[in-house]
Amino acid sequence: MKISAKEWILFILVAILCLGLWYKFEYPNFSFVDLSVDKEEALARAESYLQSLRINTQPYSKAIVFNTDDWPDRYLQKTLGIRAEEEFIKKHDYELFFWQVRFFKEFQKEEFSVIISPKSGEILSFDHLIDDAQPRDVLEKDFARGKAEGFLKNAYRFNLNDYEFHEEKIKRYDSRIDYSFSWEKKGVRIPWRQDQGIAKLLTGATVSGLEVRRFYKGVLDIPEKFGRYIENQLILGQYISSFAFLLFMFLLACSVFVMAKRKDNIAFRLSKKWFLYLGLFIILANTANIVNNLQAILIDYPTSSNKASFLGISSIKLIITIIFFSLSFILPGFAGESLHSEVFPQNRQGSFLHYIRSTFFSRGIAKSITLGYLLFFIMLGLQAVIFYFGQRYLGVWKEWVRLTQLSSSYLPFLSAFAIAVTASFSEEIIYRLFAISWIKKYFKNTILAVIVSALIWGFGHSAYAIFPVWFRGIEVSLIGLLFGFMFIKYGLIPLIIAHYLFDVFWGVSAYILGHSPKYLFTGSIFTLAIPLIFATIAYFMNREEKEKEIKIVLNTTEEYNLNILITFITAKKSQGLSPEAIKVELLYHNWDITLIELAIKDVFKA
Repeated sequence: MKISAKEWILFILVAILCLGLWYKFEYPNFSFVDLSVDKEEALARAESYLQSLRINTQPYSKAIVFNTDDWPDRYLQKTLGIRAEEEFIKKHDYELFFWQVRFFKEFQKEEFSVIISPKSGEILSFDHLIDDAQPRDVLEKDFARGKAEGFLKNAYRFNLNDYEFHEEKIKRYDSRIDYSFSWEKKGVRIPWRQDQGIAKLLTGATVSGLEVRRFYKGVLDIPEKFGRYIENQLILGQYISSFAFLLFMFLLACSVFVMAKRKDNIAFRLSKKWFLYLGLFIILANTANIVNNLQAILIDYPTSSNKASFLGISSIKLIITIIFFSLSFILPGFAGESLHSEVFPQNRQGSFLHYIRSTFFSRGIAKSITLGYLLFFIMLGLQAVIFYFGQRYLGVWKEWVRLTQLSSSYLPFLSAFAIAVTASFSEEIIYRLFAISWIKKYFKNTILAVIVSALIWGFGHSAYAIFPVWFRGIEVSLIGLLFGFMFIKYGLIPLIIAHYLFDVFWGVSAYILGHSPKYLFTGSIFTLAIPLIFATIAYFMNREEKEKEIKIVLNTTEEYNLNILITFITAKKSQGLSPEAIKVELLYHNWDITLIELAIKDVFKA
């Protein structure tokens, strides 16, 4: 890949500018993210609390996950805005993130759930689930309410003067009565549109006999109409992404058709092992990620079923999904390699085939990876600007989904690596290498190829937690346009690197920019540095990017076809046709581009 000094200077300046824009618009969003209490400490605090209740935790299985209070987060961003939401969180000591620790036994309904603050380690909520038939002493309602008030005073320094009584619920069982009481914090009433409900900050407890078996602190009660509004948005997002998925499947079908016509193509044979090994690597990475996220599976285990069977069924479903998406790029990869050398003959370094025939350990690769880092910085700034205008003028808001997905794993940066490797290779191969090359070949329009591939890729992300849901499609499509033109000019490698870094960063950014344990910070930085380490190795190895001679690997049929082409091209040369005109004619008749180039080289070498 050749990049002039002026281009390097331009990319560096734009990257610096975009980093500045990201720092201005996005960095402040991490100011309230505090993950000082890690998984081990949260589990220890939950066990300690249960032991203080004289509950032996040894016989219980345990699961711990990290989560976000999604509905309050959505509501506060929508009604107050993200800056005011941060002020609300600080003012009311509101916990947007939390650890959930579950203690359970196979085939037993009784279990315990403890919610821990990742900032302070405080017990935010507790729930003791028991059988409906389990007996308890029957108390008078006023006595139960007094017990709940006294408990909250001791646990949270609960001051009744700061609260108004909100609600009481009485549930009668055969052998007990459960009383649930809640109090509303004064001065915290956030309306949802006109006459459509008000959000309130509640603290409450449930008394069952002499036990306070459920309590919670500072829960935002969301109006029902807001919930219906969000559910409608989510359905719309699923509809849009489902339509994009159909277009994705259409691309897969087109790649199958291309390969059926080109099954003897040399590019396919040369790249076959590369794509198969890459698919196997991605499958292994994602399988390791299943083990890494075992806690997220266990947290949903229904104790009425066999635990081993539940884990087995869940793992099989995940592995089937992984195999499909890990291998879905292989056929588009074969077809894309075949089409790319034909459609973009001037950019041989734009796909993997050039490096498969030469080396991946060259300074050209090091430059491509470096360009990928600069493109990553540009992506951060571009996304920050897009979201700034979206939040300011279009009422856009977003969620912390990726953070919650990864924090539940044993090693969050390993999950970030698996997700990023899968997405970067598969999506860039399908939507750039194959889609752009295929559309360009059959519709003869590069701009159309870039736009269509960007839109399919972009709106395929509409199910992600960005609201309104159509905005995510626009945001990703704009980045897709940038990626499309970068692909045509600089090839596939910088895009894969930038895409990988982007996905890793948004998976581990809270560990780097917020308050978190050192091992999470170090592991996250290392995961971001992996491409840079490879680039450094490639730079110092500095192998020559000289493509291996293909003739020595031609089979008998290809040798025969090559001789036919040499005879044909020799005759056309005698008629005064140029190599380019001859190539266009042969490509029209679906001859293998690699054989055409070998024959032309042989005839015109003099």
